[in-house]
Amino acid sequence: MNLSQFPGYYQQYEWNGKHKLFGYPADTSPEFSWIASLEKRFIWLRNNSQIENTASKYLIQEMIEWGGSQNGVLQKFNDGSGEVNLYDRVQEIIININNPRSAISFALQLPGLGLTYASKFLRFMEPGIYGALDSRIRTALLNEGVLQRIHDGNTNSMVNGYLAFLDYLGKLRDELESQHIRKPDCVLSCTGMWRPSEIEMALFCWAEAA
Repeated sequence: MNLSQFPGYYQQYEWNGKHKLFGYPADTSPEFSWIASLEKRFIWLRNNSQIENTASKYLIQEMIEWGGSQNGVLQKFNDGSGEVNLYDRVQEIIININNPRSAISFALQLPGLGLTYASKFLRFMEPGIYGALDSRIRTALLNEGVLQRIHDGNTNSMVNGYLAFLDYLGKLRDELESQHIRKPDCVLSCTGMWRPSEIEMALFCWAEAA
């Protein structure tokens, strides 16, 4: 992987799923309009969930819609939300947000999300620690021998696979910093430093070309 290409990959990032339905343009550099909005509101949820006594169910639904709701994830979430105490589930994640193993373990208990959307949830809740692990990145990193095969539905496999992904994001961040490869400025951050969530966005474009 040629890390010097990462700024270009990051600037090439584009996601345009159900954006028009929600009144957003495609997520592209430097605005990333819907991503920036979700980040801001998920961080508010993290800081205010207990004070306001809310799990912000509609915000989680919107995050699922942002991601495209592949394989009926939104319907599964809605169907399962009546069977669990969603507030307690979200509180467990918030309390453990700085402990990746616990955070992803609790996120996987959110109804219907699976690994892809549980990791998206964490990515928006704390973009300075987490990135989203979707099927495109999983396949590319599996083919590169970076990740082992992750078995969906097997909690240990999903947890350990996601932790390995986070370790890899950390390794890439260290290498980017040591090579003085700055992240292009954008609405999400303008320090030149790479957050794991932004490395994941560059990987998303790299995986498409891999």
